[in-house]
Amino acid sequence: MNKQTKADYIKLVHFLAQALGKDYEIVLHDITEDGVSIAEIVNNHISGRSINSPITGFALELLNKKIYEERDFLSNYKASASGKNIKGSTFFIKENNKLSGMLCINYDKSRIENIAAQLLNNDSINEEYAYEEVLSLDLNELILELTGLSINEIKTTNLKPKQRQDIVDKIYEKGIFNIKGSITQIASLLNLSESSIYRCINKSKQKFS
Repeated sequence: MNKQTKADYIKLVHFLAQALGKDYEIVLHDITEDGVSIAEIVNNHISGRSINSPITGFALELLNKKIYEERDFLSNYKASASGKNIKGSTFFIKENNKLSGMLCINYDKSRIENIAAQLLNNDSINEEYAYEEVLSLDLNELILELTGLSINEIKTTNLKPKQRQDIVDKIYEKGIFNIKGSITQIASLLNLSESSIYRCINKSKQKFS
């Protein structure tokens, strides 16, 4: 997002948080050439995430499948965080027909689920996506969620080059390298230099192009 658009949406995040109340987590994702990052988050007691947390696997799936080219927003899909029953909605922010951000609203239904259903008649869940969004706290959780790999498996020091490449392939295929700062963290996990990770990524690009 450009600087002004980002500033305007950050104001909107705080407005929505105050207008909707503490049961609604509002998250602004910024998408730049450097990757995707959380630009602002309010009422994060719902998921426990912070500005330093990665985007979710569900959001990465939306980016990889370019759902934003077909839709302006998605609403009322199922999500979860620490056992809480959450309903999520995402608005795609576009500048010059290019995706530059995502505004997400995560409604925690656990406190007033029955009352909300009766008074608002707004308890429907969008079943269009079978994927349940998990609001991950860190990159390690996200890698495990999307690839099925364990952190111990990744951090094994005696991995052969092909095994490391296979791991990078899985991470690349799921779009995790689109997350801002992911290369540095994954290089540390795999006990590789960042330049080695870039070489692996280039091989992955050739494989999946």
